[in-house]
Amino acid sequence: MIRHALDLNFIVGQGIDQAATRVTEWVAEARVEDLLALVFITAVVACAHLEFRQPFLRPGLRTLKHSYFTNVCTYLFNDVTLSLLSIPSLYLVAQQFSGRGLLSLLPEGPVQWLVTFLLLDLSLYAWHFATHHFDWLWLFHKVHHSDRSFNVTTGLRFHMGELILEVFVRVAFIAVTGVDAELVLFNQALISLFVLFHHTNVTFPHEALLSRVIIVPRLHRMHHSDLREEHDSNYGAVLSIWDRLFGTLREGEPHAIGLKEVDEQRFADLIKYGFTSRNAFRRASKLVESTEEA
Repeated sequence: MIRHALDLNFIVGQGIDQAATRVTEWVAEARVEDLLALVFITAVVACAHLEFRQPFLRPGLRTLKHSYFTNVCTYLFNDVTLSLLSIPSLYLVAQQFSGRGLLSLLPEGPVQWLVTFLLLDLSLYAWHFATHHFDWLWLFHKVHHSDRSFNVTTGLRFHMGELILEVFVRVAFIAVTGVDAELVLFNQALISLFVLFHHTNVTFPHEALLSRVIIVPRLHRMHHSDLREEHDSNYGAVLSIWDRLFGTLREGEPHAIGLKEVDEQRFADLIKYGFTSRNAFRRASKLVESTEEA
């Protein structure tokens, strides 16, 4: 009996060693893009685990399952479609401007990396602000806000049209700053982790204290309110300093999550919704109108 147990332990130990060796070899041979994708998927799973264990909002199991399924399908569709359209190749074009922009005088190293991160975060703040205040941008961005549940997969829920426009924003950033395209893409990957974090349906001790520095779930929940005066706030991706500096920070809990008069949508409906003016806010005025109210 003891000998059998020792043999079993030996076999299990060998299996673990072999698995560890293969993982180490894969990590050594993997491309940076593959490693970043692995980190991203791990972050999604970890955040989902946290919000299932201790959710702050409780939308109901049916709504939550529908949100998860729709958002993941949308993410996969966008990922495949953007690859087929060769959109990532635009970064190769932008790379031609490396060393010619505003930050080209800074030596490569921690200072340049930090300044690049800060400016990219500020640029994404400005872009996010624009998607809320220009009708033709809100047309696509309202897809993100139409989720009636607030969870980590909401951070994956974007219309393909908005993602394509965001690529041009980053390409312009590379051209203006003159930094290496890979550095921008790495920073974008890091920012994506923060996006997953602040969409996670949790709360935690000292969250208010941390919100003085970065965007936390309690701040971003307000941004997903169904009231315009509430969701036109807290635009930051990582740092909350931009919202504080430009007067767009708003504390508290949202009236409700989602958009008024927009029900749960299936994947195909979500794609079409980004090309319709249904429940489109007139951003130029203080009134919130929709075609359904007319």
